[in-house]
Amino acid sequence: MHESMIASKWQKNIAIGVMALVAVLIIVKLVTNYQANKVEWEETDREKLVTDCLEDLAGYAVRFPTPSEEYCSCTGDTIMQHFSKMEYELALTQNEETKKEEILPVILKCYNVYQDAMFEANVIKD
Repeated sequence: MHESMIASKWQKNIAIGVMALVAVLIIVKLVTNYQANKVEWEETDREKLVTDCLEDLAGYAVRFPTPSEEYCSCTGDTIMQHFSKMEYELALTQNEETKKEEILPVILKCYNVYQDAMFEANVIKD
């Protein structure tokens, strides 16, 4: 009978431990979600978006500096207006196809203006 009391105490302690662990995990998840919702865009984020964009454009940014700067500023501003910082960071973790489906429609107007500016810069003027 003594052994069954010890086993019963063990089971009770394990059950309490599991319940405590579940409670801690729930609290951690709630805190994480709260922190994620607090993440907001900052001016340095805009600068990073523009810089990364210019680096992605590579030779085009050198050949068409003003239109490239305008395009990257437009895309940075548009992304920051359309997506929360967390939504954008989550979109970046997706595969290339999903990323394109989520981000390209948002920056399409900026891209079209950029294409027009590059075309105009290449036209031979009289």
